[in-house]
Amino acid sequence: MNFFVDNLYTVILIPLWIFLILVIGKMFAVIKSNRAVNALTILSSLYCLVFATGAFIKTFIQKGFASESVVPFITISKFNFTVGSYIDGVTTWFLLLAVIVSFIVQIYSFAYMKDDRNYLKFFAYLNFFNFSMFGLILSPNLFQMYIFWELVGVSSYLLIGFWFYKEDVSVASKKAFIINRIGDFSFLAGIILAAYIILSNLGNFASIALPFSEIGYISAQIFGCTSDGIFILTCILLLVASVAKSAQFPLHTWLIDAMKGPTPVSALIHSATMVAAGVFLLIRLYPLYSLSPVILNIITVIGLLTAIFCSYSALTQTDIKKVLAYSTSAQLGLMFLAVGSCSATVSLFHLTSHAFAKAMLFLIAGSVIHILSSNQDITLAGGLRKKFPILAYTFLIGIFSLSGILFSGFSSKEIIVMNLFESKSYILLALFVLVGFMTAYYLFRLYFYIFEGKSNFEKSNQPHKILEYSPALLAVFVVFLWFVLPKSENILLVILNYIITIISVALAGFAYYCRNKIKKVFLLYGISYNGFYAENLISFIVILYKKLSNIVNMIEKYIFEGVSYLLTLVVKIISLCFSKMQTGNAQSYLSYSLFIMMCSFAGILLVYSLIIYFSEVQ
Repeated sequence: MNFFVDNLYTVILIPLWIFLILVIGKMFAVIKSNRAVNALTILSSLYCLVFATGAFIKTFIQKGFASESVVPFITISKFNFTVGSYIDGVTTWFLLLAVIVSFIVQIYSFAYMKDDRNYLKFFAYLNFFNFSMFGLILSPNLFQMYIFWELVGVSSYLLIGFWFYKEDVSVASKKAFIINRIGDFSFLAGIILAAYIILSNLGNFASIALPFSEIGYISAQIFGCTSDGIFILTCILLLVASVAKSAQFPLHTWLIDAMKGPTPVSALIHSATMVAAGVFLLIRLYPLYSLSPVILNIITVIGLLTAIFCSYSALTQTDIKKVLAYSTSAQLGLMFLAVGSCSATVSLFHLTSHAFAKAMLFLIAGSVIHILSSNQDITLAGGLRKKFPILAYTFLIGIFSLSGILFSGFSSKEIIVMNLFESKSYILLALFVLVGFMTAYYLFRLYFYIFEGKSNFEKSNQPHKILEYSPALLAVFVVFLWFVLPKSENILLVILNYIITIISVALAGFAYYCRNKIKKVFLLYGISYNGFYAENLISFIVILYKKLSNIVNMIEKYIFEGVSYLLTLVVKIISLCFSKMQTGNAQSYLSYSLFIMMCSFAGILLVYSLIIYFSEVQ
């Protein structure tokens, strides 16, 4: 297993090489066959899967194993920034998760994108995204992580905006890119501030890049040599990066619009890669955050607000991908809650169970959209269980898991419940149960609309077998993790969870079968359907910003530029007057000199007279 650990850094390079091969092949028209693209992509994924699995087994067998392999990257005076890889249990766990999900999504994409005119470009972007994501996971320090953090943002922008010729898709990709820039700027500011604290107070040049192998020691040093205010500011700057990347309130709106991209992209971004990177950063920096109860409380509140807002917003959506998008933000909120009120390990468990289940649900959603001829409205579906039982039962496994009824989701959610109960955080526990109630409701509502009842769609397409069977591969992991993850030992909490969830499922079924008889409460429905009007608020801020920009532009144009123009005009007039005085006649110059002397003398007398006058008045 040492071979896999020693060469694990190559999983960063292989996707990059495949990306370059595809790009060059496209430029010189060397690669024209989709099968060649498929073969290159599969080879890359299998290579990464083998090495990620080998490294994971090594860290699983040898508890506490950690290895860092770095080389110099930038040397400026005494500053030495390195790049390389850092391997520990968290790294290999997260890497294996990302590789497995990416591998299955790529297989699914072979069928889903087969008729797209830019097939090769799609897989080039996909490999570039994998290169960026794997580099982020294996980063040995915050300096390298920031580089790949930006690359993940760029590659996700390319994937979300893959169908850029559609205006709404182009807008969605730009929105995702811009909102994530807020987090990226904050991330960079936090890194610079933390590095400055270390350098100015400790003179430690070796730790200037903030290596993860020393994160516990560095965190203690930063905490010890700064005031509470500076320490909290440093943590908040780093935290905002996670909030933006993991689509947490109030920076969560980009993830909803990101659904405009191809469904395989949604499955990849929403499960174990881009949005999970924010949680991964939380886990990496947990030794720093754990030193301040204030920061942990902030993380808890952000996660809880996001989970409640997004779960409530998902209750009334009719777009299948929007429901799952709101669900993603809500579940990531629960991971934030777990980090803030439980531990990083508990959050990692829930991230794992969510990644497989959510990727599976998105792939099934893509198959359903294909069946409905690119229609995403669930009210037009119905009755698909009889025609496509594999999709229906696989979908049930996913929602059973995310609802916390069975499988991996049951284990991860019960761990959070048990931790909240043991820490006597009863308010958090009650709100967590409320989120679980809403989660079960909107997921089973989704199932009833799509797979039960009568079909509301006149014509349906027959999906490719890959679209139908590849989500089942993820279902295997969802079931398998049920036996691997630890479980709650409190039987009363388990029974309470089942009672609440069953009530929620029954309510979802009742609401579906009586949907034509139930009257909508306008205010409550509007708040949910419009996502607490977060988009309207952002639009208002944008409009206000534009108006303020116009006002500033007018001030600059008519005041500052006007004054500048006036001064220029005065200088021109004076210059013109003096140019006319240049006659070359000595008598004229003598006359001008006498006139100026007389005016100056008169001015002096006037000033003197005014001074005498005002002094006598006083």
